[in-house]
Amino acid sequence: MNINRKGICSGNELFIEGSVCNGRSMLTGSYFNTIDVKGRVIIPTKLRYSLGERIWLSRGIDQCLYIFTQRDWEDYTSRYINNRSMTDAKARKLQRFTLGGSHELEIDRQGRINIPQNLIDYAGIEKEVVFIGCPNRIEVWSSEAYEKDMSPDSLDPNELMMGTVED
Repeated sequence: MNINRKGICSGNELFIEGSVCNGRSMLTGSYFNTIDVKGRVIIPTKLRYSLGERIWLSRGIDQCLYIFTQRDWEDYTSRYINNRSMTDAKARKLQRFTLGGSHELEIDRQGRINIPQNLIDYAGIEKEVVFIGCPNRIEVWSSEAYEKDMSPDSLDPNELMMGTVED
């Protein structure tokens, strides 16, 4: 792993503290921001540097939005969307859900993206948003939905770990 003073590792991807740099960055952390009346929101700096100038924004599974780099979008669609049979009704529905709700966006000079209204409505975003770093994507949540999803009443870390790690 080659990391220079600016934190750039081989593959021109930013090394984010606490992440693994094996040709890809692991996005980590949670960041709070506000969306303006035009649907623009600033992507937090620590997450933005590993994205590039163009990103893919799509509906996420948990009524949140997903932000992908071009490479991760191609991996995601190849794995979950493109290799499905057109005769499978669930596959067609997943394709419509994912591809019908996806947009290629450009990050402006201020580090903002303009979230389309249909995605704002889908995620229930009003004013406050939360950006969550995940291994291959960034999740964008309304702050209310995120607080509800992560409340102690709905979150049992022991249960979440069951079956995900070998003992």
